[in-house]
Amino acid sequence: MDCEGRMTVIPAGDPGRVRYDTATASTVTSVGEHLHLVHSGSRPPVWLTRLAGRLGPTRPNEAFVVVGVSSVEGGAEGLGRLLAPVLEASRDARVRLLTLVMSEGAHEAGDSPSAARLISERWGMDVLATAGSALVTAAGRLFAPGHPGGPGGWWHFSPGTAARHVSGHLPVPDWEIAVRRVGRQALAGHIVEPVPAGLAVRPAGPVSPATHARLHAVPPQDGRPQLIITSPRTPATVLAVVMGTLPERVRGSLRLVSLAGQPMSRTAQEVSDLLGCEVGVALGAPVMNGRAVPEGVSAGDAAVDQYLLDEEGRPAWRPFALTLAHGPATSEGGRPARVTQWRVPAVLSAGTGPDALSLGRDWKAAVTPSGLWVGPRDAAPPLLATARPARADTVALDLGPWGSHRPLDASLWPALERLFGQLEPEVCVRAVVHVHGDLDARDGERLHGLTVRHGLRCVDPVTSPRPEPAGRPGTGPEAASGAGRSRQRTPLPARSS
Repeated sequence: MDCEGRMTVIPAGDPGRVRYDTATASTVTSVGEHLHLVHSGSRPPVWLTRLAGRLGPTRPNEAFVVVGVSSVEGGAEGLGRLLAPVLEASRDARVRLLTLVMSEGAHEAGDSPSAARLISERWGMDVLATAGSALVTAAGRLFAPGHPGGPGGWWHFSPGTAARHVSGHLPVPDWEIAVRRVGRQALAGHIVEPVPAGLAVRPAGPVSPATHARLHAVPPQDGRPQLIITSPRTPATVLAVVMGTLPERVRGSLRLVSLAGQPMSRTAQEVSDLLGCEVGVALGAPVMNGRAVPEGVSAGDAAVDQYLLDEEGRPAWRPFALTLAHGPATSEGGRPARVTQWRVPAVLSAGTGPDALSLGRDWKAAVTPSGLWVGPRDAAPPLLATARPARADTVALDLGPWGSHRPLDASLWPALERLFGQLEPEVCVRAVVHVHGDLDARDGERLHGLTVRHGLRCVDPVTSPRPEPAGRPGTGPEAASGAGRSRQRTPLPARSS
């Protein structure tokens, strides 16, 4: 099933989001050198201050205006009057470029000039503005989603000259020229086309406005280009051909992203084998969480969360492993993917990497594609844990390996208590605990009580195959599903917010 009809990016104006009061007169507040906020009330709201904080500090001869209200009385002329003192001060300070972070700041209606055009002509400076939504990414980059049939993107205004289109995001990434050179083309029953975040590959044929909008609404991530796929049926050969047309430096930073919501590890591995190089893939689909251009404001947050999607295309849970790197198979066989970006509960924040997260004095944790692993500090995650593929309906919590019927150190149980207590509700309701090795009766009772207390399921202990030494090549996720018979299923208890 492709992504037709699946809402993977929540549009602005969602009825569940906060509504901001815009009846109060607008005010301008400077929060840094040449960084100015337009807001209602006497003080800028916290969300707007934080959003603007991503943009600073400004470079010499540049200034930012971030508009946090939906409109200013008097339109572009009214905004010009409101900003006049800071714009005159900026001109006196030899500011040459103003970035107007304001939705539709470049939009002109009939004979009425846009806010960007008015500022550029009246104060004699260059202005960057967008004809669509103005969003700020988590990394402080500016993003303007494209719209079907609309101008979209960021535009450059200079006094006395026509505006020119710059890019979908600022600053312009060094990979964009290579992506534009690929252009729009047909390939083996698919359409390849540039989108703001990189390239998109979709099955040939009519495309709905909703799908088109989603492809152009995915923001760039970490300065990397993304290869966005809409259908899980797109073969690895097509993706390999597309990636092969890109320069090596761009291909090496490219990341596969699926809007279909199904894990792409198998496809990424096939692409890696075809190209003979490591291939990055995102786990889950990008989902805007309602912060993008909240109703009643003009600038918004382009930060997205990654979710594994269920069969209906609805967000299920946020994986701990955000991105994976698949390397080509060797003569000895395949090997588990390497976790390259991750998120973890606060109790695991200390650590040197995804496989060395401290959990107290004697224990450590590791991020796996399917969830988390916890074991002794001198142990490595078993192959069953590292090779198990991610699933939308299950979060795997792997424990062990343990020795044969030896009592475990008592420090394990408070460590697990802290960890399980910090899991999100959507994780707990899908979590399955896999025990690698044998527990004595007392430890088994302790684990049972712990899982019941946190609403987790537990399967029978895994005693075979034997845990693999760290670094030993695996045989692929299909041979390491780690599935077991459900021994305990309890409802998710009420959790305090």
